[in-house]
This record gives sequence, C-alpha cells and structure tokens, in this order.
Amino acid sequence: MKKAKQLILPISYPDSGRWYAPIRKIKIDERTYALRMGEPVQLGTVTEIEREFRVGRRVLARLANIGIIERMRPSPCLSMYYYADIAAFLERTRTDPAFWTSVRKEAYFSGDSPQEASLL
Repeated sequence: MKKAKQLILPISYPDSGRWYAPIRKIKIDERTYALRMGEPVQLGTVTEIEREFRVGRRVLARLANIGIIERMRPSPCLSMYYYADIAAFLERTRTDPAFWTSVRKEAYFSGDSPQEASLL
C-alpha cells in the first residue's frame, strides 16, 4: 500500500496570488457521493465561473463595474475573473447581512464606478 503524499497548495504561501481549489462531487451510488479537490486555479472565463458558483454573467459584470470583484480583459471579447474574488464575495454576503447598503444597491443598479459612489 502506497503512502499518500501531502499536497502543498499555492494558497498556503503568502503573496502567491489569489488561488482557489474547486471541490468536485463524484456520485458513487444513489445516496453516496465522494468529494475530491480539484487543481488550484486563479482565473476563469465567464462560463467557468458561472458553472462553478452559479452566478450569472450580468451579475459578474455589474459587480466588476462597481469594483467589488476584479475583471481581466485579455481581449475585447473575453472577460476573466478570479475564482477567489467570487468565493470571498459570496462568503462576505453570507456572513454580513448588511452588506448591501443603500449606496451599494444604488451603485449596483445604476452601474456607477466606485469613484462616483462611496462604497465604503
């Protein structure tokens, strides 16, 4: 029997960037699932982010427009987002019920930039 090796993730190193390790659910039988950790990733396309977090492309674009998450544009037709930013945003809204203040709501719906709306 081989001894399992410990996997050192890039997430454990300070200043290594924003890494996210996705969890995959594998069906074993009707009532049993296994959880497996996927390879750590940083950036994902809109389609990959939608599939992983169930957050729509318009919501992602609006969150990026007001400065809550960061959007990368390697080409005019391609947007990429950091997985860790989306996970942190979802965790923040889960733990802080007062996250969506009236200023943040107004910025989200009107599309103002962070400089125009005081999001602090």
